[in-house]
Amino acid sequence: MTYFAKGKKSDLLVLASELGIAFEPDVTIVKIRELITGSASYDEEFTKMLLDTIISTRKELEANERVRKEKEVEAEKLRLENEVKKQQMEFELEKLRIEAGLRVPEIERLVPNKIQLELTKSMPRFDAKECDMPLYLSLFERQVKRMKIEENDMVSYLLPLMPSDIVELIARIPEEEFGNYEYVREVLLKKFKMNAEGFRQKFVQHQRSPDKTWRDFVYEVTNYFQGWIDGLEITDFGGLKDLIITDQVKKRVPMEVRDHFVDEWGKIVKPSLLADKLDEYESVRKSFKKQTGAPLKAPTQTYNKYPLQRDSRRYENHGTPRAENKHVNFNSQQEVSKIRPKYVCYFCGMDGHVKKFCPRLSKNKTEQDVKKKFNVNRAAVEIGEEKKELKQSKTAVVAKVMSHKRNIIGENLCSLERK
Repeated sequence: MTYFAKGKKSDLLVLASELGIAFEPDVTIVKIRELITGSASYDEEFTKMLLDTIISTRKELEANERVRKEKEVEAEKLRLENEVKKQQMEFELEKLRIEAGLRVPEIERLVPNKIQLELTKSMPRFDAKECDMPLYLSLFERQVKRMKIEENDMVSYLLPLMPSDIVELIARIPEEEFGNYEYVREVLLKKFKMNAEGFRQKFVQHQRSPDKTWRDFVYEVTNYFQGWIDGLEITDFGGLKDLIITDQVKKRVPMEVRDHFVDEWGKIVKPSLLADKLDEYESVRKSFKKQTGAPLKAPTQTYNKYPLQRDSRRYENHGTPRAENKHVNFNSQQEVSKIRPKYVCYFCGMDGHVKKFCPRLSKNKTEQDVKKKFNVNRAAVEIGEEKKELKQSKTAVVAKVMSHKRNIIGENLCSLERK
């Protein structure tokens, strides 16, 4: 029975539990031994081997726990050492930073000025007549990203590139937003009326300049499209699909209907919302016409350029006129004759004729034509007389010259005969 002394009370309690022996929580070791040995199923060899197994298992668990605690202590010790080393390194680094700051040469302190000079060389000064603000800001953002300029300093680098009027506009920005580049960017785009609708118009109407390449044109159009969808906060494919469908529907809306939604026209991006608004407008418009009794517009009368073809369509089955079409044409002519206005002459103010067939105007034209013909005939007669006088004068001159030549020839002949 001495093998019970090898284990602890906890081992004996586990042994009693494994053997199925009931015991009270405050039982003593002697009582546990008596309960185990006094049980009907007690086997000394089995009980001894079971106790050895329980003791070895407990020792193994204790050893593992001891190792775990040692590792935790070692890890905590290592963490504390690393923390101390880190603090020491930070202290040394801060010390070196302070010492290096005191020894910075003058040329190194002028690095921001060098960056500003490089940015000025790589980007032209903004000109509202030649440059486009969205494209200019996009180019500026690319240059800033390439030069690794902080976002808080972007406004400071943008100011020297802007003209005086835009600098004054930026100067009126609240002080707490002065360093916020995104806020300044929105202010500049609003200045040039580049909201979502403005970007859309640029995207649709933009043309390529002859001095630019197609790649430049693609970049500009892409920038306008991106500004359009960013202004409307389109972030997914579904929103883009709704935007394209809505834009196509808007192109087919009449101008007089579009004017009623001018305040929110550019902000409508859902085709269903646009359709509901247009249907509601149409229903209200129809009900208003019924209440006010608005007169119907006169139907426009169209004239066929080819009357033979028009008449030929009225006949079928060997030239027999169609009664149905005849009836419809007769009714339409009656309706047109009822609402057709009276003709008024704009020359004399009388009814029944137009200015082209006004008798007073035709009378005046006849008198003017007679006077014009008389003046033309008179001028022709005068021109004929002048030509006749000129011809007679030319003939007289020629005759005089010929007679003078004859006299000279006669004198020469006489002198020759005398010799």
